[in-house]
Amino acid sequence: MNGLNDSYVESIIRKASSGKLTTGQAAAKLGITKQYVNKLKKSYAAKGAAAFRHGNLGKARPWKTDAETEGRIVELYRGKYAGFNFSHFLEKLKEDEGIAIAYGSLHRILDEAGFASPKRHKAKKEKAKHPSRPRRKCFGELLQIDASIHNWFGDSLPKATLHGAIDDATGTVMGLRFEKEETLKGYYEMMWQILGKYGIPEAFYGDNRTIFEFRKLSEKNQTIDRDVHINFKRMCQQLGIELITTSVSQAKGRIERLWGTLQSRLISELRLRGITTIEAANSYLPEFARDYNRRFAVKPDMKSSLFAPAPSPNEIDFYLSVEFQRTADNGSSFGFEGKRHQLVDEDGVVARIPPKTVIDIYVTRSGKRVAVFDGRLWALVEVEKRP
Repeated sequence: MNGLNDSYVESIIRKASSGKLTTGQAAAKLGITKQYVNKLKKSYAAKGAAAFRHGNLGKARPWKTDAETEGRIVELYRGKYAGFNFSHFLEKLKEDEGIAIAYGSLHRILDEAGFASPKRHKAKKEKAKHPSRPRRKCFGELLQIDASIHNWFGDSLPKATLHGAIDDATGTVMGLRFEKEETLKGYYEMMWQILGKYGIPEAFYGDNRTIFEFRKLSEKNQTIDRDVHINFKRMCQQLGIELITTSVSQAKGRIERLWGTLQSRLISELRLRGITTIEAANSYLPEFARDYNRRFAVKPDMKSSLFAPAPSPNEIDFYLSVEFQRTADNGSSFGFEGKRHQLVDEDGVVARIPPKTVIDIYVTRSGKRVAVFDGRLWALVEVEKRP
């Protein structure tokens, strides 16, 4: 009898009880069985009109949140958890404040208090010109990488850039790193996390930007070549990682959606902990990533994982290096970082370098400086500048 007015039900049963309607006619009008009509007739005979009133009418709902709890929820949202989206706030109430409440009840309480969730559903966009790409099937098959510059520490503080990687198949956050700007160091630190915890992925998917792809331009700004020695690309080539770049944002929707989530959740968590510096935020990011993956990522199937075993820490230190090129002078020396240097081997013997020879110098992640010349590794030693 869903949707029927109690007074209408009462009038039909009263007519059926007085003989003005047959049991079958009453059942048809109310959409119920004849047996249930007979049950209602007996109840009407015993209780009258009260038989059709709900038993809980006028009683407090046993599941209704009490006024004291509602007041505490509003107080928490107005202060400690101000700015949290409602779903995030619901998790905090249950896990940190010991308040279990349904989302619908929470929404009603906050709505009546005049709050609107910061994370509202946006109007549907026009049909994308570039259809979304299906997910890869295996963990480690493809990692989407990007960076997001934002007011992560509040509108009153300078913006920072968050570098991140997400697994395309499972939605697992693989690495996060804050820097002031989008830099090679930010991506290298993110890569250090990936190699240390998971291994070598099969491919990266990123933007068409200088850090990933460098194009030499002719005088008319026409692309004539690609510099394969750009550091990030060199690192990928050395580790056997395919580097795919695109200018289509829809093609890397996984990480674009991740930024939207982090700009809600991560900002709230940083504010809750009073974190306002890049250093403190980077210390907290591993904890945040673990919690995020626990809530949102699909548990990876390690049996089908395409991650290759990672190199040793010393080898990783060398792979995550910055490459420089310098030209030797007539005295087998060259300028680097404002000083003159020569190359020496493990026995301290100085290398004899023909003039105008180009030397590859690498500064590793840990700060070590090594050079490659004549197919060997050499150490750098500082020498006095010639008068």
